[in-house]
Amino acid sequence: MISSALIYSVRFGPKLALPEGILANIAKLRMVPATYRPMRPMRPKYTSKKREDTSNWRSQVIVDCVRRVRETADPQYDEMFGIFNKVAPANLEPLSIQAIRILKAGDEQFRLRVTTLLFDKAIKGSAFAGIMADLAARLNTAIPDVSEDLETHVQMFGTLYDMSGTLTFPKVDEPDFEDKVVAWSKQKDVRRGYARFLTHLYSRDLVSGQALQESMQKVITDLNDTLVQPKSDQTDENVTQFADFIYEIAKLLKPTAVELRGLILSSVDTILKRPRPDLPSLNMRSRFKLEDAMKCVRVC
Repeated sequence: MISSALIYSVRFGPKLALPEGILANIAKLRMVPATYRPMRPMRPKYTSKKREDTSNWRSQVIVDCVRRVRETADPQYDEMFGIFNKVAPANLEPLSIQAIRILKAGDEQFRLRVTTLLFDKAIKGSAFAGIMADLAARLNTAIPDVSEDLETHVQMFGTLYDMSGTLTFPKVDEPDFEDKVVAWSKQKDVRRGYARFLTHLYSRDLVSGQALQESMQKVITDLNDTLVQPKSDQTDENVTQFADFIYEIAKLLKPTAVELRGLILSSVDTILKRPRPDLPSLNMRSRFKLEDAMKCVRVC
């Protein structure tokens, strides 16, 4: 079966030389300027940065912004808070104009607080990821630093939102059962929201393809490592959330994101072709979710 990954691998293999007759005909052709712009391979939008680089002034400010993201003592910040709560497709244009006016009147610190709020709103309410990305695109048109703020948020996501461990659904008889269920649900929602918002940002050229690829590659690597571990409540939850993350990205990728779609297709296909006894922690729900992800990115 021919896959996109196989097609792309041929590009780097040895190729046969053209016959002399064809080369001679090519040499006779008249050279004219191209009337179209050839498609270029995907390149990072920004220069590569070390994740969570403390020398980055944005990183230092954003850490503080996340701590007080819901504080609304500042009237201008409170106004932005209201805009983010009200924004919808029907009022996107007028609210974008209003938000741009407020942002331009503030300084860099204020802008970072606002982009932090936007990022927080989008990932904690995954249903709003698309509309918040649309709003971010309009803000960035007038204030190009917005996209760099968002790129830094993406780089620092794991630290800012404490993604070092995955919570499992608690036992009914555990102390503080209700609180633990809420914490478990919130963590799942944040990860789902991050996957959606990151993909929406990439589709609107607000973050680099490298940022999305690195996030996907890390999840795929962690998924492969977890699948071979003995089955437990922890591995079951980890695998479920990894599969959900991949699926959320796969269903939003545009057809033009050929390399990213190929990465998902080849990686998931390799996993699903392995014998089931080799993957003790692959539950059926996650298998179906990975199959759905493949359907989303498969080239027809």
